Amino acid sequence: MSHLRWLIVIICCLLFSLLPVAQATEQTITFCVEDTEFPPFNYFQRENGKKGTSTGYDIDLLNRVFSVSDFKHQVIALPWRRCLKDVKEGTIDAAMSASLNPERSRDFLSSAAYYHLTPSYFFLKFSFPDGVRVHNLSDLRQYGTICGIKGFNYQNFGITKNETIYEIRDLAHLPEMLQRGRCQFFLARKETLSGTLAINSEYELSKLLRGIRVPGTQAEPFHMLISHQSKYKHQIKALFDSKVASLRADGELQRMLEYQLDLLDKIKPSP
Repeated sequence: MSHLRWLIVIICCLLFSLLPVAQATEQTITFCVEDTEFPPFNYFQRENGKKGTSTGYDIDLLNRVFSVSDFKHQVIALPWRRCLKDVKEGTIDAAMSASLNPERSRDFLSSAAYYHLTPSYFFLKFSFPDGVRVHNLSDLRQYGTICGIKGFNYQNFGITKNETIYEIRDLAHLPEMLQRGRCQFFLARKETLSGTLAINSEYELSKLLRGIRVPGTQAEPFHMLISHQSKYKHQIKALFDSKVASLRADGELQRMLEYQLDLLDKIKPSP
């Protein structure tokens, strides 16, 4: 009997000694998103008119990917340039909702594309009632100043590094810039602008704007950008790409996107 008791004690000690090891295998990885919001992909919940926690398609997708993995994950909202800088330096593991250009392809490990957007330019209807005639984005300059968000990538719109646009910090400045004539045109992805205007209560502005696809452009793929410095980079990419492919095949990616679009539509005032 004494031998049996000692055997039980030894087994219990071994089991308890393994618990910290098991807990240590669950590591936390960090993702960042743009703090000026990019709905329906990432934006802040509104609670009594105040910004709350991050929500959106990106957050839903990360939950689906990593809730069944060995990783815990967290999402933080940062200015976009700071987000990319921290990912490049390895203090954050990855950034969500990023388009690619040669510099980003060099500096980051990118996931497979998990959605596509339409590069477009917008203007006030009453400023150009007959529209504008352009064959490429550079032709817009004959009509006025082109504006965009500081730090955003517009190379897929046809803007080269040698061309400059008037940069504003975030969309909240757009109405004033348009009304004062500082900007005649604004670059945006068609699918995100209506939601961005809605969450910023710019309902009247949305009625005044006309949006046109940039001539000669294709649907623009968006990716997760993963830090080359992250020790989990290969696991993150493999898990994310595999889950995205599975969700796409099941039609679940589209349903997740439609769910977020419905939520944004509900915050618009009734006509």
